[in-house]
Amino acid sequence: MKKIQTTLAAITLIASAASAQTPWLHIYRTDKTFNTQRTESVKSIEHSPAAGKLTITGTDGNITSIPMNAVNKCVVGTNVPEIYVTLTEYPNATELWGAKDEVRKAVLSMDGMGIYNDIAETEVEFRGRGNSTWNMEKKPYRFKFSKKQSVCGLPKAKTFALIANHIDCSLMRNAVALKLAQLLGLPFTNHCVPVKVYLNGNYKGAYMLTEKIGIGGGSVDINEDTGILFELDTNFDEDFRQQSNIYRLPVMVKDPDLTEIAAKDPTGATNANTLFKNWMADFNEMEQAVANGKPFDKIDLNRFVDYIMVFNLTANHEICHPKSVYLHKDVVTDKYTMGPVWDFDWAYTFNNTGEGGGQANVVLFYDNSVGSKFFSTICRTAEFREAYAARWKEFKTTIWPALQQYMEEYADMLEPSALENGMLWPNPKYQSYTLKTTFNFRDNVNDLKTWLNTRVNYIDQSSNFGLY
Repeated sequence: MKKIQTTLAAITLIASAASAQTPWLHIYRTDKTFNTQRTESVKSIEHSPAAGKLTITGTDGNITSIPMNAVNKCVVGTNVPEIYVTLTEYPNATELWGAKDEVRKAVLSMDGMGIYNDIAETEVEFRGRGNSTWNMEKKPYRFKFSKKQSVCGLPKAKTFALIANHIDCSLMRNAVALKLAQLLGLPFTNHCVPVKVYLNGNYKGAYMLTEKIGIGGGSVDINEDTGILFELDTNFDEDFRQQSNIYRLPVMVKDPDLTEIAAKDPTGATNANTLFKNWMADFNEMEQAVANGKPFDKIDLNRFVDYIMVFNLTANHEICHPKSVYLHKDVVTDKYTMGPVWDFDWAYTFNNTGEGGGQANVVLFYDNSVGSKFFSTICRTAEFREAYAARWKEFKTTIWPALQQYMEEYADMLEPSALENGMLWPNPKYQSYTLKTTFNFRDNVNDLKTWLNTRVNYIDQSSNFGLY
């Protein structure tokens, strides 16, 4: 009991101290529940050895009573920002419905928790997002301001995404992959900020705030009048899309809007379909260079190595289909640059789905897929192998330790909201898979760490870097 008394005394002292951040009292428990509240709303904390209870009395008179034998630890720390969205025309709705791209008028505000600037109530457009994730019970969202502004320190933009990470029991797979890409220096890599989301007052869980991938808007900073951002994705759902000539890749124009580019020509001579035809001809020239064994005549070698390294370390097999694979160039005479990297919630292969664990060969996992054929052809070249081997040594020396440190810091920040998310979603499911709850957050993070160590060792020992 003495240990608890000391902890409570420390909590009282910390809670009363001035702080730039809003301190929160987090009580971690052994009975599958969790208590958290702002310290400024706590009037008193008392414990009764005779009754075996910890009693927290709020400034509003509400009393929370917790069995002492259920108290694992008490921590005063920060909490992640909270985003509140109210649908203007449907204030009683508990969830979005219909098509993911159906736009709803809404009012958004944010409590930055003393870490980021608050956002006062602001009119936005609110809608769903994602492909398979839109059909999950925990929905991903997108919101758009009328003019560019920064949210949680991200670059100014009109549109931001809220990633649900519903199938990720660690809530960290995307964050780790994106941080790796940043450490490798891949251009235009998305950032991620953990947040909590409320829709019409209903808590929806822990989310990841990030940029919307596109040209400009805090994402891919190239000239939309002269550049291109291609997406390779079997969903094949953009306006301008075509299979490539040799490998039959599903090529789509993610950005810019070619119709808008054509409309900028005051003579009216520029046609969107012609622009697309010209860009596809350029893509097919790059593809021909790959087939001829000279991919790096048309693709930036160093950025390609870094891009593949992110997919390889995380065992993200979606490069095989391919899905959510991006490449871009600023002007037509440039080489193609891979990226930005995207979509790692179904990577790392420890979902009990039989996807090969930490010893899977990434770009030939689905050996009959068009993505596998295209990327394995490039990865077999002597130029790639030499550059990858050198970069892997750099990764092991400096980048891997930095990534491990980031994981520790991110987990500490995320833990309270992960437990709350686990209480809201205690039995997450996807298709026929029953997935792990985020309530067992620390166990899940340890699984992630163990898996990554296994993966690093496998790549080290593989003559083909675990790629094919």
